[in-house]
Amino acid sequence: MRKRKVIAIIHSKNGVPIRLTEERWEHIIASHADMKDNQKLVLETIREPDMILRGATDELRAIKFFSETHLGPKYIMVAYKELSEKDGFIVTAYKTSRIDKIVKRGVIWSKRR
Repeated sequence: MRKRKVIAIIHSKNGVPIRLTEERWEHIIASHADMKDNQKLVLETIREPDMILRGATDELRAIKFFSETHLGPKYIMVAYKELSEKDGFIVTAYKTSRIDKIVKRGVIWSKRR
């Protein structure tokens, strides 16, 4: 099995190191071209989310609102998996204006306002 090149590692709210690999970043920008220059925002979303939701399967979804992006005010959603207490990885990320449908899956954690 070929080892994937790690671009960055950030810690989730659970303290789990979450990897962003070159392969996953290429997937993100191929699927969501508007994310190309937003790698720092993706990492910040994992590190300091506004909320964490249950995913569609076994992933978690970190969400953070950014008042300024090149598309105007947007939420960034980052799906990631915590494989163990010492390892996890980013699955995908995208921008959205609305989070009402994904919030219905269930909030696991929310930042106090």
